[in-house]
Amino acid sequence: MKESRIDVSAGAALLLALLVFLLTGEELLALVLPAAAHELGHLAAILALGLQPRRFSASLGGFSLDYAGDPGTLGHVGIAAAGPAAGLLYAWAASRLGTSSGRDWLCLSAGISLLLSLFNLLPALPLDGGQILSRLSAAALGEERGTRLCRITQLTVAALLAAAGGILLLRGKGAALLLMGIGLLFGGETTPGLVKKGIIR
Repeated sequence: MKESRIDVSAGAALLLALLVFLLTGEELLALVLPAAAHELGHLAAILALGLQPRRFSASLGGFSLDYAGDPGTLGHVGIAAAGPAAGLLYAWAASRLGTSSGRDWLCLSAGISLLLSLFNLLPALPLDGGQILSRLSAAALGEERGTRLCRITQLTVAALLAAAGGILLLRGKGAALLLMGIGLLFGGETTPGLVKKGIIR
């Protein structure tokens, strides 16, 4: 049985070092815990379906979890959905605990987890929502039509995010949404390969 691997890019390591330097311990936890909850959700679903995690990768583009085995369309969909589901569950728990204990960093962490989960549910690759759409459209329409649908959805979601982000930027609200839209527009995977590979972002 092939052993699981953990790969961390130099960019991801430098970003983590920068965050450790710039943020307080509580602020760092507020960022790290939602990401951990998300990835653990994917991992729990993979193990529950009897699959083998192969590689966990961290880069400036985010995290990815590669696994071996084919649980079928619904199994792949369940694995993709498990990350946002775990993130939403963490957001609820952190919000309740933060409110009752008066710990503001937990409330901040809950908000981050909520936004992360909702963003990942957008139907654009390589996000979880895009992988769900990719699996279901390929099963329902065939690989060629499913890929075409994913490509159209990808461009539409990215364009809408970029447009909304541009408006927010002009209003002095920051460039985060604009950068997300641009990232999806130029960095999203739209090939049918994701229908075949067990890889979760």
